[in-house]
Amino acid sequence: MTQRMFDEVGSDWTLLGRGKSSQVFRIGGGEVIKIFHDAVSEEMIAREMAAAGMAASLRLPTAAPRIRATVGEKPALIYPEIIGLSVAAAIRRKPLSASRLLRDMASLLHAVHRQPVSGLRSVKSVLVTDIDYGPAPDAIKRAAIEYLHRLPDAGQLLHGDFHIDNILVSDGDLVILDWAKAATGAPAADAVRSEMLMRFGEGPADPVTTLWRDWAARCLSKAYHKASGVGEDALRQWRPVVALAWLRARPPVRTDAFHRYLNKALRSAGLPTIS
Repeated sequence: MTQRMFDEVGSDWTLLGRGKSSQVFRIGGGEVIKIFHDAVSEEMIAREMAAAGMAASLRLPTAAPRIRATVGEKPALIYPEIIGLSVAAAIRRKPLSASRLLRDMASLLHAVHRQPVSGLRSVKSVLVTDIDYGPAPDAIKRAAIEYLHRLPDAGQLLHGDFHIDNILVSDGDLVILDWAKAATGAPAADAVRSEMLMRFGEGPADPVTTLWRDWAARCLSKAYHKASGVGEDALRQWRPVVALAWLRARPPVRTDAFHRYLNKALRSAGLPTIS
């Protein structure tokens, strides 16, 4: 892939968003540039390029990177600009649209999961690494990893970070962003992570918003089941290991509620709980 070089952030660039791994600027000419923070590995950038390109080739609604770039010494990717609002912003603007947008998200997630692919890391390997490097006691880690190895394998495309800030509403259609956490595996693992991101991911945690987030997670899971046929039993199988793996890097939001969720999932699988 061709590479463009910039000495610094352009004075005429417009900051569109800032996250834990990158900043995104509009640079004109129908393009945006995603500049990665220093801590982001080359492996993650390469995975985002490969997975986004793969998803675009499968005709999923997304944008593939056009060009590698550097800004100063920071790695970057240049994408075509997609005009729209995140699903989160669209719901804030029109709260009564939430049910429809969540149903559309569930259908889109199922469309991703229908794609058999190869060449990406497996979700099981991701979960093993995150559990192993996470803060849980060693006995729980060993039991959870042994349990994980017994779960069913699959080779479906998984997004890995499917939440309301990574999906745009553009001209009435949904478009998927940010494939840096993509993997292959069982769709239920990805659906469970989306459920957790909705309930316990970064964002407001006041009592009213918390009630809404729990409702939205149930709505998303119900719509995903209707679209995909993946049932509660399959989700229940994956919840303990997906939740335990998330301990490695999850934000400090709704910590007590998340630990109750985690321990309930561990108990349901016959695994030891965290005190």
